[in-house]
Order: sequence, then C-alpha cells, then structure tokens
Amino acid sequence: MKKRRNVNTFSLSFLDIVCCGFGAVILLVMLLNGQILQRREETHKDLGAEFERVAMLKEFARTHLAELQNEVEDIELEEADLRIQAENLRDMINKKRQENRLAEQATRERENEIEAMKKERTLLEKFIKNREAQAAQQAAGNKMIGYDGDGRRQYLTGLELGGDRTLILVDASASMLDETIVNIVRRKLMSESVRRRSPKWLRVVRTLHWLVANLQSNKRFQIYYFSTEAHPAVEGTDRKWLDTNDPKLLADAIGAVGRVAPQGGTSLHGAFDVISQMTPKPDSVLLLTDGLPTQGKSRPVSTAITGEERLNLFKNAVERLPKGVPINTLLFPIEGDPRAASAYWELAILTKGSFITPSRDWP
Repeated sequence: MKKRRNVNTFSLSFLDIVCCGFGAVILLVMLLNGQILQRREETHKDLGAEFERVAMLKEFARTHLAELQNEVEDIELEEADLRIQAENLRDMINKKRQENRLAEQATRERENEIEAMKKERTLLEKFIKNREAQAAQQAAGNKMIGYDGDGRRQYLTGLELGGDRTLILVDASASMLDETIVNIVRRKLMSESVRRRSPKWLRVVRTLHWLVANLQSNKRFQIYYFSTEAHPAVEGTDRKWLDTNDPKLLADAIGAVGRVAPQGGTSLHGAFDVISQMTPKPDSVLLLTDGLPTQGKSRPVSTAITGEERLNLFKNAVERLPKGVPINTLLFPIEGDPRAASAYWELAILTKGSFITPSRDWP
C-alpha cells in the first residue's frame, strides 16, 4: 500500500497567488495614490487660481473705492464752490437791493430838493419884488421889508409887534427839521443843503420873514438862532441892536437864518441868557420853537431824556429870565412832547406875553 502524500497548504502555487494578489493590491494602491496626488495638485492649482482671482478682486475693489472717494471729494469741493457762489450771489442780490433803495431814496430827496428850490425861488422872486418897492415904502413911511401873504393869513391875531426893541429867538435844533421823530432822525443824517430845505424849517424861515416884515419903522431889533448855543444871525452884531429902517440888515438877517442847517439838541439857557445880555434889555421877545428843551447849560451824560426831565430843564431856564420882559412864543409842535403847549402857555401868562400855535399853511 502506497504511502499517503502530505498536503501542504502553503505550496508554491498558493504563494504565487498570494503574491499576485498583494501585487495587484499594491498596484491598485499606487494607481489610486497617483490619482489622489494628481487631484490634490489640481485642487491646489484651482485654489491658487481662486486666491489670485480673489486678490485681483480685492485690488480692483480697493482701486474702485479710491476712485469713489476721489469722486466724493470732487463732489464735496463742487458743493462747497456752489455754496460759495450761492452766498456771493445772495450778497450781490442784497447789495443790489440796497443800491436800489438808496437810489430810490436819492431820487425822492432830489425831487424834494427840486420842489423846495422851486418854493425858495418863488420866495426869492417875491423878495425881489418887495425890495423893488422899498423906496416907495420908505417915502410913504411904511415897513422896510414886505411879505406877500394869501388873504388874511398874513395877519396873526394876538401877537404884539409894537415894541421899541424886539428880540427874535429862532430854535435851530435838529427837531426843527420835521414834526415826527422818525423823520427827524432820518433828516438830521442828510447833508446841510437837504436839511435847509426841510419843509418845517422853510416854514419857520417864512414865519421869521413875516415877523421881520411886520416890524415897525424907527425901532430896534435883533435876531438870534440857537440849538445848544445862541448865535446872532448877522455876524459881528453880538449883543447889538439893529435898526429896522435898514432894509439891508433886515434882508441879511433873514437870509442868514435861511442858510442855517438845523442840528443838535435844544437848550433854552443860552437863548434866555441873550435876553439878559442885551443892553438895554428888549421890551418884546419872539420865541420860535417846537417843544421843551432836551438839555440844560451843559451837555447831558445820557442821550435818553424823559418828559418830566425836559419840563424841569424848561423851568430851570425860565428862572434865568429877567423880570418885565414879555415872551411871545410861536410853537411848531412836535410829536412826543405833549407838555410843551401848557408850559409855554404858562410862560406867556407869567411874563404877560402871548402863546400862538400857527396853522401849517401859515404864513
């Protein structure tokens, strides 16, 4: 009987199969690993390209942001320029409006000046006619200077012009420019020529002309104008009496007052002191004013003054008056001074003079 052969599971054929299997596995692993490495490299390339793309986008965004910032700055600069141009245009418009207002005001003032010049020319023409008739008036023993009134407006009832020595005091303060405070403030800032032609002042000058024209012959007179101080109308005649028979002196006195441009405050101290300084003293005083004084002998510290203070200044000035001299007041009222009329009326009673408020169309 044959001897059985031992079976070996790890025979050469099995080892070959096993080796082939391991080889196939290794080959498979190597193939898979190559593909993974290839994919990894491709992924790295894709990531690098994406990174570069993102970097490019970031750079583009930074560049675009800088451009936008520059555009914003340019817009802000343009807006500032436009704002400046708008402000300049607004200033030009306001300046033009102001120029137009000034031009309109200047036009109105020129029209007022022309109208005042026409009235003055009319007065001068009348004055010339009166001067031409002076020789005949002297021969007939009439007044040395004439005044043409309208109807009975050339007479002023209640005023006595028969004194031997008549002193006329004319208020030439700024308040004589107009009847309202607003117009007084406006007019006193104008030129002297405009102030001389103010309607109220022209009315005062015409009143003075009427008074002088009605002075009796062979008498004495003197004219002073005053504001804070008193000055003789004719230079070189301070404290001197003038002759009513001299038509040239009469005309010179009227013309001198007409050339005065009202200004400053009102003080009766200087005006009333003239009464005491005249030798001999006047026996009739004609006071042309528009209200109570705004200052005393010296200039006040404050520009504001109450009605009670003005009345006290008036009373202090009245105390300086010499006794026995009648004060005849012609009042040209101004707004905001209600106590003036009663104060001057009491002065007329105290001095045995008169108090008159002429109408606006007189003389």
